[in-house]
Amino acid sequence: MPSTAIHVILVPGADALPFPEDEAAARERDATAHALVLAPVKGHPIDSRPPYFNAVADTIAEEITQIREATPGIRVFGIGRNHGGSLLAYAAARDGSFDGLVFPGVIPALSDYRAHSELASARKFRERLDGPAELARIAELRPFDMDTCLEKIDNDRCLIQVGKADDWMDDASHACFRKLEADYTVQWLDDDHAMAAPATVAARWDFIVSRAGGKK
Repeated sequence: MPSTAIHVILVPGADALPFPEDEAAARERDATAHALVLAPVKGHPIDSRPPYFNAVADTIAEEITQIREATPGIRVFGIGRNHGGSLLAYAAARDGSFDGLVFPGVIPALSDYRAHSELASARKFRERLDGPAELARIAELRPFDMDTCLEKIDNDRCLIQVGKADDWMDDASHACFRKLEADYTVQWLDDDHAMAAPATVAARWDFIVSRAGGKK
């Protein structure tokens, strides 16, 4: 299938950074990129998450429906960077209509990370909670973790990209990636948390085009 049949939904992380490298890669391959613009999560750190994840999943499902109705038989892929990867995995597990998924720089078990990691972002999350009872509630977010959601997604549809210089990842995250390697394709790349180095972008687009049946 030629690359013109490829549409890719881009799901940003919590930093809301754009995807200029992936949009350029799409143009080079005559593919169409759909960069989502998402509002930040607001409210209680735990209580706000389920409705937020479901709202984003609704948005993604609507985007897919519009794409497929406009062009029947189209191939639809998703790239979810950082926290956007957790959102994408949840949406894909709930819907199941993606032809392929790429997860660059995604903390694989985010609830465990927030509960136990000593990295600054995890400590900051815990500081927003009120005492031991709320800290224990972090486990309620387990259904929204990427590795949990992947259990409902065909493993051959997924590519996980890990930056060797990603300073947001802790040892537990690396151990989780090693475990996922048993069933999923995990690329360890010379990149940081942005996951936008030329080789990283090229590798995920090679995966997308290959899954779509086109030439790299």
